[in-house]
Amino acid sequence: MKTGDLQRWIVRGILFALLPLSSSCIDDNMSDCNNFTVRYRIELSTQSQGFSGRMDNLNMHFYDSDSKSLTYHKHVEREEMPADNVYAISLPMNDYHHFAIANISGASSVKNSDLVVESGSYKLAYESAADTVSSHGSELYVGRKQFTIADRNQYVEVVLTPCISKTRLHLSYGTNPVVAVDHVEGYVNKTATGFLCRDSVYEYDRPVVVQMNETGKDENGLALFEAMSFPSKDKPDSQASIWEQSESDENSIWNTDVYITIGNKITRNTINLSEPLPAGECVDIYGVVRDDGSIDIGHNLQATVAVTIDWKPGGSIDVEM
Repeated sequence: MKTGDLQRWIVRGILFALLPLSSSCIDDNMSDCNNFTVRYRIELSTQSQGFSGRMDNLNMHFYDSDSKSLTYHKHVEREEMPADNVYAISLPMNDYHHFAIANISGASSVKNSDLVVESGSYKLAYESAADTVSSHGSELYVGRKQFTIADRNQYVEVVLTPCISKTRLHLSYGTNPVVAVDHVEGYVNKTATGFLCRDSVYEYDRPVVVQMNETGKDENGLALFEAMSFPSKDKPDSQASIWEQSESDENSIWNTDVYITIGNKITRNTINLSEPLPAGECVDIYGVVRDDGSIDIGHNLQATVAVTIDWKPGGSIDVEM
């Protein structure tokens, strides 16, 4: 091979190797690009017992601050994540709105917006037609950051925090005698329907009921039911009637409906809670089931229980028998 041919071959090889680095820059113009480093980490508060802080996948969104359009997006699964969660990215010099979402792929009941929407409209939400949804399939974490890329070798840290809440219902069926409970269904009411990622704002645009999952026994051998949902409001709804799915106490902010089937009878227990269900927190409700299907709850919460004995299906919620 001639020397000139060898040099041209080497140059072409180098340029080909550099092409992936330019994929996030406008018109593949490398002169317009700067390399910078982003580190992602999940932060939990002291109130986040019950949250694992695990990141199974990550979606990165970088939006132009002026046009609000998406400049760069990347999805990474856990097996592809660097051990330190540090990523090298190349973008044009500009002002950016950036947000990152962890674990959206496993959250089957929550959908994310299409990438074509502008940054202020991008959200996580239930399907618009859904009124009863399953519990989230995974813990959702969101991080936000505004920054300017002005020169090379910048370092940005993005902290992700939970945008969902957990409700855990612990039930004892008694000891002497044990109540012969045939079936339990639990639902969480009056929580948000969506989350606007850029502005960290929750939407409460319609009533949605989140079904609890039976997850076996807790550490004390009690029957355990769990739901992951968006949080409740911070105070009682002034127009509570539009949210009513059950017998809600006027001072309650949110509630759970628990349907206990014993034999051929169903008892509905509406547990009304007057303290909010915040994002990133887990509320544990402890109760003892009596032989008529009613639930006596513990005194660890500010709550009341409305009981309907021999409840008949036929409302907006169908309970599996």
